[in-house]
Amino acid sequence: MKDRMITLATYGYARAQLLKTRLESEGVECFLKNLNLIQSVVGGGVKLRIKAQDLAKALKIIEELELSYAQEDFEKSFPRKKIDVNRILVPVDFSDFSPRLCEYAMNIAKKFNADILLFHTYFASAIETIPFSDSYTYNATVVEVLSEVEKNAKARIKELYYDIRNKLELEKVEGIEVDYALSGGTASSEILNICNTYQPDLVIMGSRGESAGTTNLLGSVVSNVIEESEVPILILSDQGENISIDHIDNIMYATNFDKADFRAIANLKFITKPYDMKIHCVHFNDIEDDNVMEEHQMEVLRKYLDKTLGDSNVNCSIIQIEEKMKGIEEYVQKNDIGMIAILARKHNLLERLFFGQMSRKLFIKTHIPILVFH
Repeated sequence: MKDRMITLATYGYARAQLLKTRLESEGVECFLKNLNLIQSVVGGGVKLRIKAQDLAKALKIIEELELSYAQEDFEKSFPRKKIDVNRILVPVDFSDFSPRLCEYAMNIAKKFNADILLFHTYFASAIETIPFSDSYTYNATVVEVLSEVEKNAKARIKELYYDIRNKLELEKVEGIEVDYALSGGTASSEILNICNTYQPDLVIMGSRGESAGTTNLLGSVVSNVIEESEVPILILSDQGENISIDHIDNIMYATNFDKADFRAIANLKFITKPYDMKIHCVHFNDIEDDNVMEEHQMEVLRKYLDKTLGDSNVNCSIIQIEEKMKGIEEYVQKNDIGMIAILARKHNLLERLFFGQMSRKLFIKTHIPILVFH
């Protein structure tokens, strides 16, 4: 019977060749796929193929090499320095939830001594209220309506601004600058524009709640910002009471063993450091799947965190369950998870779970904040 071949990993040519030499020296037969003898490598990387029966042995051999590769990738993308939250952007829509959003941002700002920028865009809602008749009337109405809307928006955002200022003064908190900005345009586009100019370290936004009449967890504005932004985004449920971040002891990071997880977890460590939260790094796997590769990847991640971050306050687990969303719910309840962190990636199953219909019940029922990295 012909031996079944599997792909152990995909690397650049030099790394694949090095690993092939090491494995063969230990008696593991290897083959390189996607190798072009003239150009050395083709697009997509070189696949390292081995016999399925050699998987466990191969994984043990390459573990230390993988750790060195992880460290190398980490240092390239994320220099070893402390990440501070110096600027917080808070988009507001003047809903009943906006004051609570500001309160949450203020509490985080106090921990990091960070500045706060409140932001509102008013153009889209104004245009929707304008009846279309002849062009002259339409143009005149646009000017009048926009002028009135801008005036009202400025008055309302100043209320939120002075509310934060007064609370900080009452608590005698110094070193935090609070400001506000208004813009005319499409909400998601203007939020992305202000991210480019203001360069926040964290964006805090509200989700769409149960009354929003959508099967999606988030409205289109938040979804678009998540997709296009590169800034960490903290999403708060706009239904019910949010648990104070000071009272959150456990945060879950859902991993699919993406290389970017190393950087995201490092950022998560720095962001949560003032709160002394325990980080749960969890991978949810199908119950019928062979767990050998996932256990190896989790072990690499665990040793990497220990070696690079020196963090013993991270718990790494693999949960095998047929219904991933059910597994997430059970883990959240069993481990008293107060916040969930996830890496935003297109075609990411975990992202679809968290931002799809299945997660709606969990998010609205528990009001657990979701922290999105990119």
